[in-house]
Amino acid sequence: MNRIKGIRHFYRVLIMFLVNHIFVGTWFYKTKRKLLNSLGYHIGEGSKIVGPLFCTAQLTVGEGCWIGKNLRVHGNGVVTIDNNCDIAPEVVFVTGGHEIGEHSRRAGEGVAYSIHVGGGTWIGARSTILKEVNIGTGCVIASCACVTQNVEDDSLVGGIPARTIRRLD
Repeated sequence: MNRIKGIRHFYRVLIMFLVNHIFVGTWFYKTKRKLLNSLGYHIGEGSKIVGPLFCTAQLTVGEGCWIGKNLRVHGNGVVTIDNNCDIAPEVVFVTGGHEIGEHSRRAGEGVAYSIHVGGGTWIGARSTILKEVNIGTGCVIASCACVTQNVEDDSLVGGIPARTIRRLD
């Protein structure tokens, strides 16, 4: 059993090395998509991942998406990105956290979260999306925003924490 785990670990490390070092950049999109799908991620047809990519959660990317450089998905939760989304460089999704613990150790029991990004959404560079957040369809998340609450369809949000700046037509 340990040997099988070791082989799986080696395969994962090899595939991520290929995606993040050999095929990194704005080419080999189909190859990267196939390699990531072989690891259990779900990357839709026509989606383009620039890389490098760091992901410890379950990741599903719809069709026709653009995933910029240095996407980071932390935690052991789930991130679902619907069709035709654009994710700028250095965006972070945080799908793990902790309950507030006792005085002797405030980081209590671990919690896994799900994050959903609706179709047609554009997330600006260096934005951070935290815990159980649903971003509606057709939204724009301004660069460097920290999204801590749900975002309604067709909204432009920004700031720390992110707030609605205006509704989009």
